[in-house]
Amino acid sequence: MIQRPKGIRPLAVSAIWLVVGLGALGAAQASEPYALGISDKLNIKVVQWKAAESDFAEWTALGGEYVIGADGNVNFPVVGPTEGAGKTSAELATALGSALQQTLGLVTAPTVTVEVAEYGPIYVSGDVGSPGEYKFAPNLTVIKALALAGGERRGSEAVARPEREMLTTTGALDVLEDDYSRLMIRRARLDAELAGQDRITVPPELDGATGISGIVDAETAILNAQKRQVEFQSRSLADQVELLKKQIEGFQQKRANTEKQLVTARDQLDKITALSDDGLALASRVSSLQTNVADLEARLLDSQTASLQAQQDIAAVEREQSRLSEQRIADLTLERQTVDGQIGASQLKIATQKGLVQEAALHTGAEVPGETAAAYRYAIIRNGEEIPADLNTPVAAGDVVVARLMLVGDK
Repeated sequence: MIQRPKGIRPLAVSAIWLVVGLGALGAAQASEPYALGISDKLNIKVVQWKAAESDFAEWTALGGEYVIGADGNVNFPVVGPTEGAGKTSAELATALGSALQQTLGLVTAPTVTVEVAEYGPIYVSGDVGSPGEYKFAPNLTVIKALALAGGERRGSEAVARPEREMLTTTGALDVLEDDYSRLMIRRARLDAELAGQDRITVPPELDGATGISGIVDAETAILNAQKRQVEFQSRSLADQVELLKKQIEGFQQKRANTEKQLVTARDQLDKITALSDDGLALASRVSSLQTNVADLEARLLDSQTASLQAQQDIAAVEREQSRLSEQRIADLTLERQTVDGQIGASQLKIATQKGLVQEAALHTGAEVPGETAAAYRYAIIRNGEEIPADLNTPVAAGDVVVARLMLVGDK
């Protein structure tokens, strides 16, 4: 959990501090001759010594302003395209003089002078104050180029109110991390319910985190409430089954008694019927016994029907038990999948917010305790190739200087 900033440190690299020490850097590189680059504008003069007249004659037709093209060549009259990029002024002058001597068949090479009239531009892009095109100067380095572009980027609001900027970003991160912890504990509770466990196992990544015990207690209360509800439903259905089984036992006992009574009634009916046939018994007595037998048979049928109905009710209750159990597992599984998605989204939000906190820290100059500080990385794009650089890396005309804010986890 990121703490609130207690103080503000100086801005990492600002335009003011970038300029400090430029003289020392320039002095260290002053001895290195400048290598011509693309888009450099050159003033070229050609003169020849005339011994008979003891005077120099300038070849005005060849002299003038030339530009080193995108191919690195200078299109010089008579000689044609001559490579200029990468050479010093003296080296290009020598090359042009030799080429004129050879082309014109001169005994001695004319004297050629090359001066840089205007250097080709450089370009600064990325996380800087004012990205764009800037004039090149000898001994230019990355730190000087950044100074030309206004230094590394700083948000006006962040600079004006650094404490509020940090409080806003770190506060939002705290909320996201708290939500993440709650989601992780909720998923642990769902896992416990699915496994039929009574306790929640705290995920290892949350061990030692502040405020976890309260979240665990809340989810444990939900776990116990869910367990009590399931147990109540289970007991209710089990009680219904037990009641139906007792009813079946009663129906079976009643059936057995009715069957005994029916056997006795049928025996009496047979005997009275025989006596009636011999004229020894009244017909009304036979009719009464027949009614009794029919009544007992109906009662026996009712007992059998009620017993079958009770058995069907037991099967229905058992199916309801199975349905409720399967439905509960399905609901828990669906809820867990939903929580998994929320955890994934929360992780992305936390990663993004951490980046914003680090960026705010870098832009405002505030410290971020316990975090790896964000930093700038630099590169120079030259001839289509990206070259890693640092603040003291020399810059050539035509280069693109790129400053990138690299946050924790960036590569």
